[in-house]
Amino acid sequence: MSEPAPAAPETPAHPHEGPCLITGATGFIGGRLAARLVHEGYPVRCLARATSDTSRLDGLDVEIAVGDLTRPESLAGAADGCRYVLHCGAIVSDWATVAAIRSANVTGTRNLLDACAGTSVQRVVHISSTDVYGHPGRAAVDEAYAPTGFHNWYAQTKLQSEAEVRHREALGGVETVILRPATVYGPGSTDVIGEIARAISGGHMLLVDRGRAIAGLCYVDNLLDAAVLALRHEAAPGEEFNVTDGLDITWKQFADALAAGLDAPPPRWSMPYWLANAIGLSLEHGYRLARRATGLSTTPLLSRQAVGVLGRNQDFSNRKLRDVLGWQPQVDYETGLQQTLEWLRDDYLKVR
Repeated sequence: MSEPAPAAPETPAHPHEGPCLITGATGFIGGRLAARLVHEGYPVRCLARATSDTSRLDGLDVEIAVGDLTRPESLAGAADGCRYVLHCGAIVSDWATVAAIRSANVTGTRNLLDACAGTSVQRVVHISSTDVYGHPGRAAVDEAYAPTGFHNWYAQTKLQSEAEVRHREALGGVETVILRPATVYGPGSTDVIGEIARAISGGHMLLVDRGRAIAGLCYVDNLLDAAVLALRHEAAPGEEFNVTDGLDITWKQFADALAAGLDAPPPRWSMPYWLANAIGLSLEHGYRLARRATGLSTTPLLSRQAVGVLGRNQDFSNRKLRDVLGWQPQVDYETGLQQTLEWLRDDYLKVR
């Protein structure tokens, strides 16, 4: 009989420890994380560019620190007085320029870690992605899997940003934890679930290989649970953890469930993986040329990153997270799906 998983440590309010610094707090995961920590009594400081839309943080008792991850001089003092840093800031794209993606995801991570050195910061939790595995399509991919190649710059820069995190910890002085969430869904996911819902409602949702691939779903609150554990658990430093609910739900099943909840026809268009990937590549190149020539701001309809996620099994093991940190997904699929549908019907799609 196996030993029970270690109990999760309590996370009461600790205002005397100084604020938690969150990067990327104006985005989906960072914004939800800020709300979660405020709810649990942590003082929170959010790093945001001067031009960022901070409406996600409206109504939250948070401090806004103006700074840009790509401008190291703007980060001076951002982490002063903080004990914990949660790094959610990144460009999630494979159609932006390579320079922009690398600057935000790799250099930006290095700049943040440099700004934490020599301050009160004890631990940095870095939100990475299972994309670092390069979409191998294998079953139960765990943290020891070494990717053999990448098909998009976003995935490569996320792996390179992890190298920056490990390098900083090796220098000493700051503990680090890496979380690798899979497909995060839930209320507020405008860039992923919102776009899928719009495509379904408009009748132009495209599946890859008939949607047979496992979607690798992770409800956002389950990811937040992992982040809070990573903040304080004594076994977390120096480790990487996959964060996924461990479901075998396919993209076809998920898309059909969204369609049913939105009173829309289920997706009926599909494309073979090889063809979708080739089209995605050509669209990316065409998009970059058009953007340079015309200032185009819309994104391409299909990208290699999207094809990799939709067309390869996102089957990642969460055993390490369970065994080491005692994490369990508290929100089940049916509950997460219903809460997501309520947001789509009552908020996102209603105002589009």
